[in-house]
Amino acid sequence: MPGQSLIASRQDLEAYIGHFNAHEYDRQIAYYAPDVRYKVGTLTIDSPQAIREFYEDFHAYSDEHVQLLEFALTGDVVGAVLATTFQPHRDYLKHGLEFYAGEERAIVTLAFYRLKAGKIHRIRMARYPGPRSDFG
Repeated sequence: MPGQSLIASRQDLEAYIGHFNAHEYDRQIAYYAPDVRYKVGTLTIDSPQAIREFYEDFHAYSDEHVQLLEFALTGDVVGAVLATTFQPHRDYLKHGLEFYAGEERAIVTLAFYRLKAGKIHRIRMARYPGPRSDFG
């Protein structure tokens, strides 16, 4: 899969998100550089395998679906607007994150991915306070 799991277009990021949504973790983490760094909640995760383990655990508590709303690529930086819906079926109170069973949540995220040789090297995300309808 190396060579196929690079981010060079919107379609590539859509494929990555598709693997995430389908819980195809091996295919998802194939897009990461070996020294990827991702901050989520109070965690800083420093490897593709650790990201996989985080999401395997989190998805045991909550269904999650991500949709790409906006995409921009300049050099080795991808900017994206992501709409995410969470449907927790068990309470998840870990790593500074709080999701409660039965409380569906929708958020809009501004995401920035720094690439290294086409692989995701750094992931930075911030919640957008406005509605999803602000984007397309």
